[in-house]
Amino acid sequence: MTISRFQQDATIIIGHVQNRFPRWEGDIIDLSDVDKDAFCYHFLQHMPTWWDDVLPVSSTDQKGIIDAIYAQREKDSRLATFLKNDIYLTLELTLRDIVQELFDEIENIQAEPFAGYGRGE
Repeated sequence: MTISRFQQDATIIIGHVQNRFPRWEGDIIDLSDVDKDAFCYHFLQHMPTWWDDVLPVSSTDQKGIIDAIYAQREKDSRLATFLKNDIYLTLELTLRDIVQELFDEIENIQAEPFAGYGRGE
């Protein structure tokens, strides 16, 4: 599994978010926990190399644990809510960059050039 599979899923999630929040500018931090959970879950589905970073290494069925955590509705399981929040905080910087880049690509927003380029720095 590769990052490109996650990018496909993330593009769909971005579209759903844009439909509900047309003024959203692509920063995952501005989203609800439900939207953040969607990005996290899809990221983890396609990036098993991150499983050891968010789950105990001794887990025998990490995929099953991830599926179980994200299948729980927040009101149904306080433990799942705590785990999802911790997972999000671990993935936040990585997801923030990926989602922002995808959003900018979808919206055809050009990245700001490094401030020193104009002065030859």
